[in-house]
Formats: sequence, structure tokens, C-alpha cells
Amino acid sequence: MPHPIEARPLLTGFGRAVGGALLFATPVLMTMEVWRLGLSLDRYRLAALVVGTVLLVIGLARHLGGPVDSGWRGGLADAGVAFLAAAVAAAVILTALGVLDWLRDWRDATSVLGLEMLPAAVGASYARAQLGERSVSPARSGYGHEVFLMVAGAVVFAANLAPTEEIVLLAAWITAWHALAIVGISLGLMHAFVYEVGFGGQEDDEGPVRAFATFTVVGYALAVGVSAYLLWTLGRFDDTGLVMVVTESVVLALPASLGAAAARLIL
Repeated sequence: MPHPIEARPLLTGFGRAVGGALLFATPVLMTMEVWRLGLSLDRYRLAALVVGTVLLVIGLARHLGGPVDSGWRGGLADAGVAFLAAAVAAAVILTALGVLDWLRDWRDATSVLGLEMLPAAVGASYARAQLGERSVSPARSGYGHEVFLMVAGAVVFAANLAPTEEIVLLAAWITAWHALAIVGISLGLMHAFVYEVGFGGQEDDEGPVRAFATFTVVGYALAVGVSAYLLWTLGRFDDTGLVMVVTESVVLALPASLGAAAARLIL
């Protein structure tokens, strides 16, 4: 049993993780499409989403550092705390809103909670690692580190919009020319956010051509991949052709690419 003096920083870190979970996940927690998908989603797709969330949060614990940088064991412990905080935060809010009824059907409640965990767990991991007084610098650096952070940022932004019907509706309305314009706008915004407009944390140590090829293009490809994975997991590609699959992915990749760029600046 921990000494009383040691319990305070533990509780403080857990509370910070709960706050981060709510900060990142509140839009999804109050989105009706997510509740419905949680009840209708195939179990294997929900399992794939949960596994992806687990791997992402473990990676964040390793790449962002944390209150104590103690190797893989510490990273796994930080990831576990993040998941627990995210589950508690999401369960309390959804139960208070009347979305979850654990007594009537705990299986449905668990499914909805599992779907809501993606942004909540990422937010909890970020808050626990980076927003505390004892936080340390990121545990890793280099190209692989920045690529991973772009994936994490893309996931957070895309996860808040992927369950909504608007992504499918927009993809059905737009033409091929609109889709190409969205690709160009996404690439332009990503590059400008990180290299051109003077945001804090922007990069200035690489040439524009190399930076565009190695970070902007790669980051956008990752954003499209993340978008496609989330849309497939949520059943948005069922009974659709290849053109619709690509168009939906491009539409969702617009916010996902902004998330990827923001992650490089912030994290």
C-alpha cells in the first residue's frame, strides 16, 4: 500500500488524465451516431479498433515520455493509467447522460464505451505525459518519432468526425474535381502550418522541397490511411464502390491532415 505522501501525486496524475480524456473526447461522447454504431458495429471491427487504440496509447506513452521516464515497464504502466482514466471518464459521462444502462444490457454498454475510448485514451495519455509539473521531454526523437506523432494527431482529429453521417454525405455530393481540390488544400494547409506561417514549434531546418516530400506528403498519406482504417472499422465502406471508398477517405483526411500537422507543432 502506497505511503500517504505518495498517494497525492498518483491521484493528481490520474485526475489530470481524466481531464485530458474529457478534453479530447467530449465531442464524441455527445454524438448520437457513435452511440448507434456502438450497438450495431460488428464485434471483430470493434475489437480491431480497441487493439489499435491500445497500440497507439502504448506508443504515445513511449514517445511522449511521462511523469517518470522508466523504460518499457513505465510506458506500459502509463498506458494502463491512461486507459483506466479514459474508461472512468467516458463511463461516468455517458451514464449520467443516460446513454449507458449497465443494468439493462451491460454488453451494449461495453460496446459503446469501447467505441468511445479512442479519443478519450489518447487525451488521457497526452495530459498525463505532457501537462504535469513533473513531465519530462519526449522519450524519443528523430524521423520515426515525428511520423508516429503525425499518426496520433490524425487519429484524434479523424476519430471525432469519422462516426458522423456528414462524411458519407459530403463524399456522395462532391465530384472528382472537388476531391482533387480537397487533396491540394489538405497538402497546402499541412505544409503551411508547419513550415510557413510562423506558428510556435514550426520547422525551419530543412529545405522546402525535402520537407514537403518527407513530411507533408508522408503525413498526408498517413492521414488518408488512418481515415480509411477508421471508416472501414465503422462500417462506412460496406456496400460501396472503390470511388466512394477513396472519396470518403479524402474527405475525412482533410481534418486528419490538420491533426497530423498540429501534432508535430504541439507534441
